[in-house]
Parts: sequence; structure tokens; C-alpha cells
Amino acid sequence: MHEISIAGAIVDTVIDTANKNNAQKVDEVFIEIGELTALNTDQLKFIFETITKGTVAEGAKYNIETISPLIECKKCEYKGKIKYFEKLHFFLPAIKCPDCGETDVEVTAGRECCVRKIKIS
Repeated sequence: MHEISIAGAIVDTVIDTANKNNAQKVDEVFIEIGELTALNTDQLKFIFETITKGTVAEGAKYNIETISPLIECKKCEYKGKIKYFEKLHFFLPAIKCPDCGETDVEVTAGRECCVRKIKIS
């Protein structure tokens, strides 16, 4: 469960930013999470609630946008989504071009994990 360490790093960033801006309270946090990170957004939200108790970020609303993976094929120049192979409750991305089957592709989206905006008061 790598959500705990990721959530901790996000909360540290949020609190540090709030403190540097003399905020009394963090109202809202906007986060982008790529599907290829395999982070569970429900678990992240629960962890945020738990570890922010007693801080300026307690009670903040966490808006998490999930970013779908996108690739660019270096052979046929396809730009777009990838296809998935699902097994049990895990997914393993088949990162190859859905048009030509080439595996020499560049992932251009879907690996994000970043705080985009913080609303403070």
C-alpha cells in the first residue's frame, strides 16, 4: 500500500505551502493522479482525512482528477489511449500501440501524481 507514503508527501506539500502563505486553513486541494500510478483514490482520501487532523489542512476537500494513459507510437505515430489486459482485480497495462502493435511507445500521460492547486483562507 504505497498510498500512505504518497498521501504523506502530498499533505506535507500542502501544509508547507499553507504555512509559507500564512494560511489559517486549507479549504480545497486539487490533485492529478495518473491511472498508471495504481493509486487508490478512495484510500488516499481516507488517509488525507486521518493524517490532517489537528493541522491547517484538517477538513479540506480533496478533488482528485484521474488522468487516463496516453501514448505516442514511434513507428506509426499513433497518438491516443492504451488498451488494458485485466486479470483478477489488478490491471496490467499492455503498453503497445493499438494500431501497429509496436512496443516502442512514449507514455505522454497517466503517470502523474501532483498537486495542481491549493485553496487557502
